[in-house]
Amino acid sequence: MKNAYTISSIARQFCKVADKIDSLAMGVQDTEQSASDLSEVYQGLLLDEIEHAQILTLELTRLAAEIASEGEASNADGDGGAFAPGELTAEKPGENGDGGDSGQTEGEK
Repeated sequence: MKNAYTISSIARQFCKVADKIDSLAMGVQDTEQSASDLSEVYQGLLLDEIEHAQILTLELTRLAAEIASEGEASNADGDGGAFAPGELTAEKPGENGDGGDSGQTEGEK
């Protein structure tokens, strides 16, 4: 996978941002009742870190979409599925009470 290093880097950064969000949320909670001015500062910083988390999430989504489109391009029939068309919907003998051979081979009949 060509984007593995980038995904790993974003994931590590995401962990750091999540720790900051947790810390700032606790700061907001601790200062809301006693120091409203300080609480507003924490809220602004918290919203900035949430925005960073959103940006990282969007970048991970973009990379995942790239990987998925590469997989579709390499798929022989181009539909991105592992099964042939109709393979999952085709009726097999013996289904729906049609009196099929119940899985018997030609020699067993």
